[in-house]
Amino acid sequence: MNSPTRKWKRVKVDIRVKLYRADCADAEALVVRTFEMSGGGLSVYVSETFTVGTRVTVEIPLPGCEPFRAPAIVRNVRGFRCGLEFPEIKASQRGAIMRYLSTVPDVIEI
Repeated sequence: MNSPTRKWKRVKVDIRVKLYRADCADAEALVVRTFEMSGGGLSVYVSETFTVGTRVTVEIPLPGCEPFRAPAIVRNVRGFRCGLEFPEIKASQRGAIMRYLSTVPDVIEI
């Protein structure tokens, strides 16, 4: 059985990002750690329950640029790990992610 070809190269990274639930305007940010990231999304370890299809906003602090917020959708949940997709990320934000990922030393592509 052939596995599908991924649109984006995933890279293991460990940074803190903030998640904001789109359905809870008054909720405080949930600070989580990333497991892997790509130009199309990221996976994070979470301590709260998220369901597939949940809309969130991710605040991403990358070295050399101001933290930015991008809308994301929970695409999969495996235990404490959630896979988030960026369906509407700005080109400048995706560019910042791709530049950062190209500078991460000793990465293992997934």
